Amino acid sequence: MILRRLPPPKRVLIVKPSALGDVVTALPVLHGLRRTFPETHIAWLVSTACADVLLDQPGLDDIVLFDRKRLGRCWRSPEALRSLSAFFQTLRRGRYDWAIDLQGLFRSGLFTRWTGAVVRAGFADAREGAAMFYTHHVAVSAEHTVDRNLALARVMGIDARGEDVRLHISPDSQAFAEAWCRDLGLSRGGFLVCVPPTRWTSKLYPVRHWRRVAAGLAERMPVLLIGSPDPADRALCRQIAEGISGVTNLAGRTTIRQMAGLLAISAGVVCCDSAAKFIAAAVGVECVVLIGPTHPERTGPYRRGRAFVADVPCQGCLQKRCTHGTCMESLPPSLVLDAADAMIRAGAS
Repeated sequence: MILRRLPPPKRVLIVKPSALGDVVTALPVLHGLRRTFPETHIAWLVSTACADVLLDQPGLDDIVLFDRKRLGRCWRSPEALRSLSAFFQTLRRGRYDWAIDLQGLFRSGLFTRWTGAVVRAGFADAREGAAMFYTHHVAVSAEHTVDRNLALARVMGIDARGEDVRLHISPDSQAFAEAWCRDLGLSRGGFLVCVPPTRWTSKLYPVRHWRRVAAGLAERMPVLLIGSPDPADRALCRQIAEGISGVTNLAGRTTIRQMAGLLAISAGVVCCDSAAKFIAAAVGVECVVLIGPTHPERTGPYRRGRAFVADVPCQGCLQKRCTHGTCMESLPPSLVLDAADAMIRAGAS
């Protein structure tokens, strides 16, 4: 089904502020819009924490930054309240014909409404009452987040495709990755990347398991550990890498774009359930993903990569914190290494 009588847009705003992995899964809407409407001005409302991943993407004309941490203080800070007012004025000045809310929460729905766009589209099952801000409510039956975005876009007449989950690597990011390889004596496709950190503590793989995986992988080829500058991420990667030959800790030493550049020339990625699984696929690299509290059919690897799912009764509980961590504990390092071997062989063939 395609919505009838939608006027071709001159200016479109994609509203998908976060999280990083969710922003990557929304890329087909951007690429589909550009394919369908070559002359349309396309902007993306994104959080400052996730904006880096969009900076080099072809077809995107503008980025509207949403500083969640700063604007979230508007209830108690007059300065933050003034910043929020200025942010709303920026949305109005965008003069968007279409605003597409792919987040589906109250805040994103409100932003969509504040644009004043004639067409304000979002998911019919959006949460927190976000749908009350839409002019067009799109019902989709797909489960995976990528397929949901594709379905919404197609109903709007946008030629979005599954293969559009792709990231352009800038020359600067390529140069950064190649420089690291030279400094470490690595060759293109001659190293593996492990990304242990993830936002939910319930998704974290135990450090002792990671150490066995990292040591086993390092016997096959050099390993780079990557994580954000967050102190917890850096500490986690430091614990994993300590004393293991062939493992280099780069946690906190790369931007998102630079991380993507390194992933793109690696032999593959092993990660917890995080944005890394989508970034790896978006740059054309295989990955092994360790999944416990989430649903792989909804947010697991898309088209490329293998989900290694815990076989426990509470799997898929969607709890961000857990008192026992049974699901992630139950994933044997030996089987993770077997999956990584298969990934390496597939990449070499």
